[in-house]
Amino acid sequence: MAAVKERILIGVAWPYANNEPHLGHYAGALLPPDIFAR
Repeated sequence: MAAVKERILIGVAWPYANNEPHLGHYAGALLPPDIFAR
């Protein structure tokens, strides 16, 4: 019988731009949840 991994939901804080969007907007919002998931 195969082991079943527990599934969890990782909520992401979507980036918002108060100026022109740049890489920091996305890295600050999407990188931490990706690291946590791995």
